[in-house]
Amino acid sequence: MGVPARAIAGFGFHDVVIENPVHSVHLCDMEARDIGQVLLAYKKRIQQIASVESIKYVQVFKNHGASAGASMSHSHSQLLALPIIPSAVSARFEGMNEYFKKTGKCSLCEVQAKELLIDESTHFISIVPFAATYPFEMWIIPRAHSSHFHEFDCDKMVELGGLLKLMLRKMSLQLNNPPFNFMIQTSPLQVKESELFYAHWFLQIVPQLSGAGGFEMGSGCYINPVFP
Repeated sequence: MGVPARAIAGFGFHDVVIENPVHSVHLCDMEARDIGQVLLAYKKRIQQIASVESIKYVQVFKNHGASAGASMSHSHSQLLALPIIPSAVSARFEGMNEYFKKTGKCSLCEVQAKELLIDESTHFISIVPFAATYPFEMWIIPRAHSSHFHEFDCDKMVELGGLLKLMLRKMSLQLNNPPFNFMIQTSPLQVKESELFYAHWFLQIVPQLSGAGGFEMGSGCYINPVFP
């Protein structure tokens, strides 16, 4: 027998964020302060959506390039607010919980950046994640423990914008402007106070260099052919 499915009525929000009024300007072309304003727009919109009790999770993401899922060439990103917590989010949350139960510490606060570090700023580090799922995957992690992106300090958004710009520029120059996705991996909106100790948001950047094969789709296990 298959896994039982649960059906619910379709409900949520879907917003498109136009990052720049000029058609030819991409996010990595913009100044850090302007990228910071885009990030601030995400934050403000999530704060608005969070007041709707039936919304459980908000996913912020950007698709760049047709093969990465972009349906418009004008630079944009999106927010999808859902009445459920997606299974991938639950799995990530549970992994953080498991580490916390074993060590009493947050897994992302404990990241040893020395060997994984790409770059850093006062309040953020950018790393190659240990055992990355995708070739040339990158994470930007706030140094201070923070569970929800939308509760993060407004003053630090320009700094985050500067590091995001640097990562996108590095990726574009080194990998010949590949299609890519980035996702803000934040915590579910309604979490218990005890869960905040191990929930830590981060921004994930994934260049689309190779598609998933039969093994990956069948098993859920991904083969990354590139060494960190």
